[in-house]
Amino acid sequence: MDFSPKSNWQWVFDKQRALLTLQMGDYLIDISYKSNMLVLPDDKPIPFTVDDVARYMQLFESLAFKEYEAAFSCNIILHILAIELFHKPIMPKSWLFTNNSSPVESALDLMAHVSLTAKSSNESAHYLVLEDEKEFVLCMLMDQVHQLTPRKFLKQFQIIKVTSGKLSLIKTADENNGYSFQIA
Repeated sequence: MDFSPKSNWQWVFDKQRALLTLQMGDYLIDISYKSNMLVLPDDKPIPFTVDDVARYMQLFESLAFKEYEAAFSCNIILHILAIELFHKPIMPKSWLFTNNSSPVESALDLMAHVSLTAKSSNESAHYLVLEDEKEFVLCMLMDQVHQLTPRKFLKQFQIIKVTSGKLSLIKTADENNGYSFQIA
């Protein structure tokens, strides 16, 4: 499949499933965010704009996505765009995670790979940094699921905001002495 944006791409809210989707011609991608977390202007399809195309291409061509297959990169980028365009602001939920013994002391690069460890389960998962607001960092889950408490979990591409002291950096294959980041 060709993952270059086309003029017929459009954001569509599926009322029956209460789910935002991106219609890519005959192909449809579900966006993982709940309808109550989104601000959508109306019930009509929203065209994929020139600005959306520019941002999509900027991300698609960035080094952050070179290790992924094109289809997975496309899915990540579309979720990032949906966050930037439609997602309501969220409050930090740092209490769900353990403190990092060697906290990140400088500003994080956007699209950096990080790990967060759930306090109740001691389970770690891989995230992608979307925003660094000095004290708080917005992260997107890259693993399939992250169990945070016995009843609360995040699914792939969902976002969470935490304090920077909760993050551990993950080195990727293009960094010296790093390892290849793989999706679970």
